Amino acid sequence: MFNEKYKGLRIAISHSAMQELMQEGKTIYDVVEILENGYDAPRKRKPGTIEKWHDKGKKTYNAVIAKDYHEILKEDCWILIYFGKFTRR
Repeated sequence: MFNEKYKGLRIAISHSAMQELMQEGKTIYDVVEILENGYDAPRKRKPGTIEKWHDKGKKTYNAVIAKDYHEILKEDCWILIYFGKFTRR
């Protein structure tokens, strides 16, 4: 489950982000696709946090990850803190 990586660090999923993924019917592989193929969101986030958007049809999916230390894995990793979609105008 923790084998998916972005910029050399593993991606872990927060509880709320897991619920958002399940609600949309997406997986961690969809998140990796958004992070690798998406574009930077127009709004600024604090240092260590990345927000990427990816357009599919009339919808835009966005993923927000933050760099953190994972206590169980004992290493730095990305934490998916938000996943969502919205309709473009």
